[in-house]
Amino acid sequence: MFDRSFLRLCAALAPLALLTPTSSVAQDGPMGIGFAQAEEGTWWCRDGDPGEALACAIAKCAAEGPGLDGCVPTQWCAPARWTGLMTVWLADFHSTQVLCGITSREALEAALAALCNASLYASSCDLFLVIDPDGGEMPVDGVGFPGGGAE
Repeated sequence: MFDRSFLRLCAALAPLALLTPTSSVAQDGPMGIGFAQAEEGTWWCRDGDPGEALACAIAKCAAEGPGLDGCVPTQWCAPARWTGLMTVWLADFHSTQVLCGITSREALEAALAALCNASLYASSCDLFLVIDPDGGEMPVDGVGFPGGGAE
């Protein structure tokens, strides 16, 4: 009935339907959280639509960070639930790891600790921000995890 190239095109374009503002699944779904990152930091926005949340995070990154060219959408979770951001310390540089959609703060910290420990190149990781299910930011000091590459 349809040739294979048409079916492949439909399969490739299907995920884009979830990112459009007209998607009733995305709009009627739970509140999600989207992230954009640049070398200078990480920005986030909450929305029920993944496209809107990621566009907002990219706009914040562009306005407050390096400009649009340096901003990359990196994470989307729905429902947003508990979210954590940690610095992952590597031999020559550091990066930010985002974990979202976790059911409790305790589970979030345990999952971040496990991620850090599983990284063969991380010497350690520092949790620096927790976002609660209502979008409240809670800066964190003094919570670190050993990395899998620690000596």
